[in-house]
Amino acid sequence: MSVLLFGHPLLRIGLLTVFTIRLVMLKDPQILVLTMIIGVVFGNIVAANAHNGDTPYERKDCHETVKVYPDMISANGGNCHFIAKSGLSGRKVIYFAHFKSLAQKKLIMGSNRPLAMTLSGEMKAMMPATNVNQFDMRAYYHHQKIYEAFSGKEIIASRPYSQLTLTDRIHEIRSRFNHYCQALPKTLRTYALGLISGTRQSDFFDQMSGVKQLGLLHIFSISGMHVYYFLSILDRALTMLGFSGRLKGTVKLVCLGGYFIFSGGSPGLLRAVLMAGLAISSRMVGIPLSQLATLSLTLIMNLFILPEALFLMGVQLSYGLALGLIATSKMTYFRQTVLLNLLSLPILLFHLYQWHLLSLAVNLLVLPLFGRLIFPLVIGGLLVGVVSRPLVLLIDACLHEFNHLLNVVGALPGMVTFGKPALVVVWALLFLTFIMIVHHGGRRMCLVPWVVLVTYGLTFIWIHFPLTGEVTMFDIGQGDSFLIRTPLNRSVTLIDTGGKVVFDQQPWQRGIKTYQASRLSINYLKSIGIAKIDTICVSHQDADHCGDLPAFLTEMQVGRLVIPLGMDKNPSFMKRIEMRAKTTSVISVSDRNVVSGLPLTIYHPYEPGRGENHDSEVLGGRFGGLSWLFTGDLDRQGEMDTLGRHPGLKTDVIKVGHHGSRTASDPQFISQIHPKIALISAGRNNRYNHPNQETLVTLKKAHVAVWNTQDSGMVRYMYRQNSGHFEPVLDRNEGKMQ
Repeated sequence: MSVLLFGHPLLRIGLLTVFTIRLVMLKDPQILVLTMIIGVVFGNIVAANAHNGDTPYERKDCHETVKVYPDMISANGGNCHFIAKSGLSGRKVIYFAHFKSLAQKKLIMGSNRPLAMTLSGEMKAMMPATNVNQFDMRAYYHHQKIYEAFSGKEIIASRPYSQLTLTDRIHEIRSRFNHYCQALPKTLRTYALGLISGTRQSDFFDQMSGVKQLGLLHIFSISGMHVYYFLSILDRALTMLGFSGRLKGTVKLVCLGGYFIFSGGSPGLLRAVLMAGLAISSRMVGIPLSQLATLSLTLIMNLFILPEALFLMGVQLSYGLALGLIATSKMTYFRQTVLLNLLSLPILLFHLYQWHLLSLAVNLLVLPLFGRLIFPLVIGGLLVGVVSRPLVLLIDACLHEFNHLLNVVGALPGMVTFGKPALVVVWALLFLTFIMIVHHGGRRMCLVPWVVLVTYGLTFIWIHFPLTGEVTMFDIGQGDSFLIRTPLNRSVTLIDTGGKVVFDQQPWQRGIKTYQASRLSINYLKSIGIAKIDTICVSHQDADHCGDLPAFLTEMQVGRLVIPLGMDKNPSFMKRIEMRAKTTSVISVSDRNVVSGLPLTIYHPYEPGRGENHDSEVLGGRFGGLSWLFTGDLDRQGEMDTLGRHPGLKTDVIKVGHHGSRTASDPQFISQIHPKIALISAGRNNRYNHPNQETLVTLKKAHVAVWNTQDSGMVRYMYRQNSGHFEPVLDRNEGKMQ
């Protein structure tokens, strides 16, 4: 029913068919009646939640005071976000806010008690993902019953609560624990926060690059393994204190609930806590439950609490691996680990698009090491942290070497950018892998591994050698970034990378440097199986055009950079690309150059410059039966100069200069090149009021159709040979959401 109401249509049909056949084959009227009763109850609960979600509470220029737990605040520089219950709508809301000063940040982040925080801003529904395969924040929080976001202008005031509930005190303990960890050495601190309280600092992925590359994030996402260790320690402690029987079970249940809150209360952790609680309860009342029955009841309870839980990757992995552990419980450790990795692989590829060839070997070695060495070291470091500085430094050194080894292994060749397999392929691979697990000894099943291998191979070929090409305008906010990919991926070219322009920030406001390209354009490229870009053309030096270039140079293979003539003498730009690989060449061009293998013609610049707006590269090419022209931030004078040097220049599609500013798109220029379609890349509610009304009037008078990222999000022109079609991600109404 969850999938019927929220899931993919194809998946709905498949699961409904299997479920119906299962009910018919059982021929048990009691089960049929019970299923119908549970279905009606579940449907009513879901309908109530869906009604709340479809009517988001929106209000502009409002002040609101909410209860905030400091341990649940994620801060980076002068920005922070947290989830709290709104006093306006009575529902959970995600709040984004800005600290007024460094003193305010220290006061809030240094507090242990829950805070009554007053904020000014606006409440609104969340935007959907505006790029294909972008992380969909709206869907992610919707699955957790969070439907609105509060965009805060500033935090007006905060004060600690004096009267605390039991939940408040658990959060206070967690906050004190996190502050205690801040005094520990760096690596021990990261491991203690990740493994004990489920907290990740803003620089977690920089420090733990090997964990990310090798697919070991599940170890730092508190789940079944952590709950098992917690209950094992608690059981020994209670036994030593003389507890037994129902009293011991009751204490464990209470502590399990407290541990759920203390560890962050993630949806993935809920499965482990519910399952452990059911197992303890069944023993207390003398009703034995098999592991499979316990898992099944846990899933039912979980879906009543969060009806859309199984659409979250963490929950999918949690239940999938738990089921796999039950099915492989009698196998050897090696065989079990191999099959569990195969079981999780389709889910990981569907969400993350890549997999390291060394992941399996590392999992085989690291998982037992974590239980026997890393966990004890972390707990030991926490215990001796306040009494023996030399010993805690020794423990930190051991963890540092272990983490360094993971980072080194993660940096080794072997990362396969597979791409995003189709949903039907994911389900087929999961089904076939589970068949391999359940019938691993049957002679008839000997062909199944080969079918799995062939399915992976054919899927890989289908993703990496597509019959269609594309010209794509990414929605990267205020900036430019375009992809040109020819059929069969013969050529992959990027024009600009986008980037964020930062205005007059104090050092404490800057925080950890992040690149939005990692979750937008780079993420999209990986989802379609692209790990190497043949050419990145940088139109000019402005941050909104090449600010995210370092992300591409570090996360992907880049063959060459094509920049305007003279920009290689600009020290600011050259510093930005100093981390490039030795195999990445830099080519400085003018309109007199022809770059071998580049599917574009260079029309501008014609003299050396420093990479400013009037030095912008102007590039043109023909794809899918249409001619295209990309003008960067070229001004009106530059447009007319380009026409003077190339008087016969015409185009079907123009990337409007300077995001639609009035400084570009001269009416005479537009009239002479005679475009039919205009592409405008500009941020929503940008401070420059792009696109300018004068430019829109010019385009309208010339009868030019306009695609604007503000309204349509990412726009793709998908083509095959000499014909194609435009595909916007958003319709006009979605794009106009503020």
